[in-house]
Amino acid sequence: FGPLLFSLWISLHEWHLVDPAHPFTGLANYRALLADGSWWSAIRNTAVFTLHVPLAMAVALALAILTRGSRRAVRWARLALFLPSITSVVAIAVVWKWLLNDGHGLVNRALEGMGLGSVAWLTSPDIALATLMAISVWMVVGYQMVVFQAGLASIPRDFYDAARVDGAGPLQRFRHITLPGLRHTLFFVLVTSVIGSFQVFGLVYVMTEGGPLGATDVAVYHIYREAWEFLRFGNAAAMSWILFAVVFAATWLHFRLLERRGARA
Repeated sequence: FGPLLFSLWISLHEWHLVDPAHPFTGLANYRALLADGSWWSAIRNTAVFTLHVPLAMAVALALAILTRGSRRAVRWARLALFLPSITSVVAIAVVWKWLLNDGHGLVNRALEGMGLGSVAWLTSPDIALATLMAISVWMVVGYQMVVFQAGLASIPRDFYDAARVDGAGPLQRFRHITLPGLRHTLFFVLVTSVIGSFQVFGLVYVMTEGGPLGATDVAVYHIYREAWEFLRFGNAAAMSWILFAVVFAATWLHFRLLERRGARA
């Protein structure tokens, strides 16, 4: 707990790396953040980025159902889908930045070849964040798919067989057997994915550096710049604690909702 408490101590001071004096300011750093538009813009961008989580979970669950089995083609498909989850984020970001380059990226060249025109994937404030969200979905669906397949394996096959005998269709079996059977798995994936989304950094750092015009400036990248570009460690520590409070509150809310649903069940 030493570093954790030290960061809290720093957040209560005007702590500049090149200034040996670190005067105590109490909650001044926190009060300043309440009026800092750029910080709340970063929080808003982070919240928007988190919206990719339900899409990723839906895709991962569909893939988990479609790639069940032990056939060789299915095993290779699972491996191909899982590889992005174990590949370096920096390596993925570098490759995608090259593929989506406005001038010579392969994606825009393919679009131009089809007569559709190029797209400013990473340099347009309107779609840059959405581009990062799409890449993040591609990165995480493999891991989520494996987790969902583990959850599916724990559901007894007898439930499905009995439902078929009773005349239940695929959608009915999915709604009344698969989803309830995956309740705890879905909750685990949701919470861990939301926490991971609030901590996104590598994609932004490599691909956009918070641009264009702050459209992809997310919370962790904003904290990084405050500390290592502007050397304002007191402000950065206060931002870190606010982000911690937001993530903690979101996680606590998820747990409370799960407890209420469990009590009703």
